[in-house]
Amino acid sequence: MPEAARYHFTKILVTDLKTQFAFYSTVLGMVEKYRVDMGEGPDALEEIIMTAAGGGDPTLALLRYRERTKPAPGEAVLGFTVPDLAGAVSTAVEAGGTVAVPPKAMPEFGISVAFVLDPEGHRLELIEPLHTTSTDDAGDPAVAGELKEKNA
Repeated sequence: MPEAARYHFTKILVTDLKTQFAFYSTVLGMVEKYRVDMGEGPDALEEIIMTAAGGGDPTLALLRYRERTKPAPGEAVLGFTVPDLAGAVSTAVEAGGTVAVPPKAMPEFGISVAFVLDPEGHRLELIEPLHTTSTDDAGDPAVAGELKEKNA
């Protein structure tokens, strides 16, 4: 049996590498792992490989072909778990993004979720886990109702 594959990275094609790098750094705290600058003609490219501030995988690569037009946004949805959903959405707007779907609690999935667009229109799904008081309370209808009201 072959060794199982593992997810490693996502690349998005961008027009303004500097603005996009600033957006993902500011909103999500991602840091530069390294840069690539190579090729000639239509294959010439610049790329910034980013990762979480703590390091490790997976990574996000911002790729700009110097002589090619970028495809329309919407080619991918980038998902990120954040510790403060409202704060991340606010920071995204301050960094040049727009809110596509405002934060909404989804207690049936144990999360709150929002969708924002980066400055070039790429869609990000931001998720914050909902917290319960204890695993014993999770099945208590009164606690579930309080959580639903608190997160609605």
